[in-house]
Amino acid sequence: MSHSFKKHLEDKNNRHVLGISGGKDSAALAIYIKERYPEIHEKMEYFFSDTGAELKEVYEFLDKLEAFLGKEIIRLNSGKSFDDWLKQQNEYLPSPRQRWCTQLMKIKPFEAYVCDDPVVSYIGIRADENREGYISKKETIKPVFPFIEDGLVKADIFSLLEDTIGIPEYYKWRSRSGCYFCFFQRQDEWLGLKRNHPELF
Repeated sequence: MSHSFKKHLEDKNNRHVLGISGGKDSAALAIYIKERYPEIHEKMEYFFSDTGAELKEVYEFLDKLEAFLGKEIIRLNSGKSFDDWLKQQNEYLPSPRQRWCTQLMKIKPFEAYVCDDPVVSYIGIRADENREGYISKKETIKPVFPFIEDGLVKADIFSLLEDTIGIPEYYKWRSRSGCYFCFFQRQDEWLGLKRNHPELF
């Protein structure tokens, strides 16, 4: 099987980056790259865009992953809290049409981190998903999808995690990583927050 993303190794000017969200897919991709493609892992820059509103379990999971990878996961942030950004948005909460939180607290810090360098961005979308994820508008950033190319599906991702660092604790009651007060959570996830973190609720 040919892996089109490996051709980017030939250009020595390329930076190779993988954004860790705190969720299962991006963590599994980092593990997969380390185990299957050590030549890419050697060059990889792992990063995490910290909103400051993550669950403590996310930070614990990042520490475990960092130890397994044997490389630092660089912590990025927007320089402001969610409340500061909310004031700047005239108290307009994020919505499915206006996800300003992702744009300002995740994407902008990433684009500032890579500047105008030629970058290969490794994205953990699986072969059994029908979504695009974040694709940068910057021409210098090339997205690649190793799970799609190699045909990995949800069961493979859980196996990768179970065999190495384990599945994040919050998956017992949550379907995603991200801010504990994310407005896209389902009702049962809000109830899970109340049960597991009453002080945050």
